[in-house]
Amino acid sequence: MVNKVYKINTNKNNNGSKHNQVLMSIVVCMPILAYGTAMGWISPNKALLMGDLSPSDKPSSEEEVSWMASIMFIFAPIAVFIYGVAADKFGRKNALLCASIPIAIGWAVKLICAHPIALIGARALIGFGSGGGFVVCPLYVKEISEDSIRGMTGTFIIFSQTMGNLLVFVLGDLLPFNAVLWILLAIPLLHFCIMLRLPETPSYLIKCGKNQETARVLAWLRSLPEDDKSVMEEVDRLVLERTTTEPKFSPKLLFSDKTTVKAFWVALIVNLTREFCGCIAVLVYASHIFAEAGKDPSSSIALSPNKQSILLAAVQIIGSFLACQLVDRTGRKPLLSLSSILAAVSMCLLGIWFYLQSIEKYLPGWVPIVALCLCIFADATALQPLPFVIMTEMFNFQLRGTVATLIMAISLGTDFALLKLFAPLNNWIGYHSTFWIFSFICLANVFYLFFKVPETKMRSLEDIYADLEGRNKKEPKENVENHV
Repeated sequence: MVNKVYKINTNKNNNGSKHNQVLMSIVVCMPILAYGTAMGWISPNKALLMGDLSPSDKPSSEEEVSWMASIMFIFAPIAVFIYGVAADKFGRKNALLCASIPIAIGWAVKLICAHPIALIGARALIGFGSGGGFVVCPLYVKEISEDSIRGMTGTFIIFSQTMGNLLVFVLGDLLPFNAVLWILLAIPLLHFCIMLRLPETPSYLIKCGKNQETARVLAWLRSLPEDDKSVMEEVDRLVLERTTTEPKFSPKLLFSDKTTVKAFWVALIVNLTREFCGCIAVLVYASHIFAEAGKDPSSSIALSPNKQSILLAAVQIIGSFLACQLVDRTGRKPLLSLSSILAAVSMCLLGIWFYLQSIEKYLPGWVPIVALCLCIFADATALQPLPFVIMTEMFNFQLRGTVATLIMAISLGTDFALLKLFAPLNNWIGYHSTFWIFSFICLANVFYLFFKVPETKMRSLEDIYADLEGRNKKEPKENVENHV
């Protein structure tokens, strides 16, 4: 069956290639691309939805737009648990196919009706599908990638999100309201059609006892003959892993071991730091922030808020591309630490800008632009992609789905709270205080990374857990097979 879909190279002298793994990782992450378009959709359309030319019968209120921005993050955590269980029970591929369906329905609803209630409901559907994508995509990409490129392919998840942000900002600035929606609807439909022709992950095929099909898929992914020695060795390794670890959603199993609990808290805190660094709020409300920053005519620059948002998204793309190049060269901790420092400096500078503006003293108009670009660059380079990479590298096949489900549910729930409270918090303590809080969190993350987070680049679970336990790697460890 696999041979009918995938052309396997039978050249015995072939040394293999990683092209199929890279291309497949890009396709797999299309639900995250759709999430990026949905997350950024509010920014270029907020003024239209609240204005006299609203596509609805009446302009949307600030409260309704706030719900549109945050509703995705209520339903996404619910979806994370459902898709997490589905990925282990029915397979990564089937779970991803089902993720595209609610996303497509959501965009279709927006096309049919632009009433605020309909838009809120549509974004709830998109959030549900995106939540499934966020828990399944990292698992799928991890399980099809060789160790030498798993850091790079892991960054594709956030690269896809940033591409979605840029796409929707550009489309929103150039095309009519409905034309943009038709394009965004095409993304989940295209993903669904392509995924029908792609294979299940080798790890899950082994779980199902399909050893021969596993060899065929691995041969196609590695561009090697099916009977190549390295393919046979990888199948044997997966079979051994399958006999010692059965994947299932089991928080009880996760929390039954002290070391895996430590690993879970490390992965969770690293992921939550990204949520609290402020970059999500900046992206969703980018146009509004730029409009606030440019209220004084003498301090603004000759770019509309939407075009300034496009600039931010372009910076995201550059940062994401750089992450793909650096993550497997520099290691996870150095890149994360440097990015946290850059984000802290940029958020502090934004706080200074808004504080001076509140007392009617103004810095040059390029200051908030540079600060926001620096923050978004740091976020795209490491703060967004690397927590996903670390999360998948710190756990074995048995626990990976459980951990991804729990962490993504908590992270997406945190996104909802942050976006819902961002505007009220600014009204209460001011933009300057909000950005200073973000800056402090980024700075605190540097110390946490230095003292608590182990390096995971090209390391075995035994070595990673040895760091977590504070013992010498060479010392014997009882029951180490429970971790690997």
